[in-house]
Amino acid sequence: MDTITHGKMQEYTSTHQHFDTATGTVFTKDKGDLYVVYSYGEHFPMYVYDRFVELWFANYDKYSPTTSKHQTLARPDVDEINTLSTEELSMLIRLGGYREFCSDRCVTNMAMYYPKSTGLNFNHNQRRA
Repeated sequence: MDTITHGKMQEYTSTHQHFDTATGTVFTKDKGDLYVVYSYGEHFPMYVYDRFVELWFANYDKYSPTTSKHQTLARPDVDEINTLSTEELSMLIRLGGYREFCSDRCVTNMAMYYPKSTGLNFNHNQRRA
């Protein structure tokens, strides 16, 4: 993993290269098919690239002035980025990608609309093998 200055973050992020800043405040990790850029720890993912669906995701939440600067400097140079909250982006990472994230949301939303009396079981914790 390369140690880089903040000024090189966009170049590295755009090409999915792994890096750690000289100050250690911004770093990247692979999580399965995901390339993730973090600021100040894994509690705040800034950007995620899902290699399987070839989509970028950005965190639209604000955390601190320094993290906002990191978000600006590390923003990938691409035409389209899908925005999610910190909670949603963390869930996407935890579930392993956009496909699993969509599937989980679909099952969760269906469970809200179908009463238990229908006999349909939408307990998303039980469906994962």
